[in-house]
Amino acid sequence: MSNKGSSDLRLLLSTLVISGLVAGLAYWQLSQRWLPSSPDHNGGFPTETTTSKWQKIALATTLRGHQDEVNAIALSPDGNLLVSGGDDLKLYFWNLATGTALGQAKGHTDWIYALVITPDGQTVISGSKDKTIKLWRVGDRQLQATLSGHQDFVNGLALSPDGRTLASASYDHTVKLWDVPSQQEITTLKGNEGIMLSVAISRDGRFLATGGVDTLIRIWDLPSRRLLRTLEGHTSDVNSLAFTPDSSQLISGSDKDGIKVWNLTTGELQHQFGSEGGQVFSVAVSPDGSAIASGHGDQTVKLWSLSGQLLRNLKGHSGAVYSVVFGQDQLISASEDSTIKVWRLFPGTP
Repeated sequence: MSNKGSSDLRLLLSTLVISGLVAGLAYWQLSQRWLPSSPDHNGGFPTETTTSKWQKIALATTLRGHQDEVNAIALSPDGNLLVSGGDDLKLYFWNLATGTALGQAKGHTDWIYALVITPDGQTVISGSKDKTIKLWRVGDRQLQATLSGHQDFVNGLALSPDGRTLASASYDHTVKLWDVPSQQEITTLKGNEGIMLSVAISRDGRFLATGGVDTLIRIWDLPSRRLLRTLEGHTSDVNSLAFTPDSSQLISGSDKDGIKVWNLTTGELQHQFGSEGGQVFSVAVSPDGSAIASGHGDQTVKLWSLSGQLLRNLKGHSGAVYSVVFGQDQLISASEDSTIKVWRLFPGTP
């Protein structure tokens, strides 16, 4: 019995040692996988040692259903519903928890370029190449109203935090403001020039930013609709705009000169970066304000610190990335390749 007991003990100890080595090796391999990309894996872009939780992010799923390019996506306030639109003229509704399609909505007669969801999560608003803006009920995906007034493509939409004021940017060289409850046009802003491509409203509801092919960004006082400042620095089309959560900075993405970060108090350009990926079609800021996401013509989604240090270079799309949006613990990208990718934080990250 004593010899058998000693043998069993040695066997148990050996098993524990081997198990520990295997577990340690697995942990090391996993940790290496989720470290920020090295220069060998991200095309030579600089990396950053930072505590941003968005450094460690993994592809969770790919949503398929669109029959053509996906130009726009919008996420509901609770993060459960995603709506997408594109060149197949349909709105697609997705349950992000399950990754399943809930249904479609039809009504536009040309490509869908822009989407927003009201703060109460009850209404989706879409802008299209057919020159119209449409309001849809989330519950049954039925058309509520059509806003007419633009004379050309509607490229960009933004909602005020209370959901009452909608801003729209158009190829007709105008930015219009709409009263959502009454579904009436409020005014056309005076001062914009050329094709308008992008609009954004700050989280505090104070500022409206507009951008377009004239390369200028205009900052407006939204309540009074007064032009406050014009930001000069881009040399090509301003495709996308996003405010930081504290409304102190504005992020802009352009065709040829990458991403710029602006100080709204002084109007000064603080940082510029990201031109290596080709056209920047979309920019977004994470809810905690620690990271910027950008969708590029080189088929990548890039994650940056606000100072322009690359955190992640996400590959997987096979076409240009036209739209990016953050959730609380996820990043979603829509592409020319007809797919939508949902990227999630790797479990256990700070």
